[in-house]
Amino acid sequence: MTNPSRSTGGTSVPAVGLFAKPPRAGEVKSRLVPPLSEKEAASLYAAFLGDLADLLGAGGDAWRWWVYSTEPGEQQALWPEEAALPAGWRPQRGAGLGERMHGALAELLGEGAEAAVLIGSDHPTLPPAFLDEAFRMLADADVVLGPSLDGGYYLVGTRRPQPGLFEGIAWSTPEVLDQTLERVRGAGLRAAFLPPWYDVDTAADLRFLRTHLRAAELGAPLPPCPRTRAWLTRHPAGTIPREEERA
Repeated sequence: MTNPSRSTGGTSVPAVGLFAKPPRAGEVKSRLVPPLSEKEAASLYAAFLGDLADLLGAGGDAWRWWVYSTEPGEQQALWPEEAALPAGWRPQRGAGLGERMHGALAELLGEGAEAAVLIGSDHPTLPPAFLDEAFRMLADADVVLGPSLDGGYYLVGTRRPQPGLFEGIAWSTPEVLDQTLERVRGAGLRAAFLPPWYDVDTAADLRFLRTHLRAAELGAPLPPCPRTRAWLTRHPAGTIPREEERA
C-alpha cells in the first residue's frame, strides 16, 4: 500500500478520504426514488462521484486522496469513465458509520499524513477552496468541520485520531452536528468551521442544485461539475417534480 505521507520540503502531505458506495441502481440516493427511477438515481450519483474525483485530482501536490468504499473492488470497477483516479481504493471498516470514519482518519494519520479530512459523495458543487482552507485551519485547530444545511456535516478533519468525536452520534438525523459539537466541547478540543454547504439527497435538494448551477453561469464561484451538469441537461426540470406534487 502506498504511503500517503510523501514528503514535500520535509513536510508530509495531507490526506483526503472520499467516502463512497458503488453507483448501483437501487443501492444509492434512495431518497430520490421517486421522483427518479433507481437507474436515474444511480447515474446521478455516478456523476457526483466523477465530479468530486476531478476536484480532488486537480489538487495536485496539495494532498493525496483515497476512496473509502463499502465495496472497494466494485467501486473501482464502476468508477466513472475518464474521472481522476485516487491513490487507492480502501474498505470502510467498522460496525457503524462513526467507527468507519474514525478508522479511516486513524489509518491516514497513522501512515504519516500531517492532517487528514473525510468528505462525503453527496455534494458535487463543493468549492475546492474549502479543502485548502480545512488543512490551513488544522495547523491550529484539533478538529475542522464543514456544516451541512441538513444538520450534519460534509467534511470532518483532524490532526490526530479522535475516536470520541464519533461515538454516540445519531447518524443520518438533523442532530449530527449538534451532537458532534457536544463531543468537541466535552473533549476540550479546539474546533474550526468551514462555511455551510449542502448535500443533494432529496427532490428539493436536486431542484436547488439545478438553480445553483445556473447561478454559476452568471458568475457564482463554483467548480464546473461537467458530469452533474450533463446529467441535469439529460433530465429536464419537468422530470423532477416538487415533493408536494408526488401523490
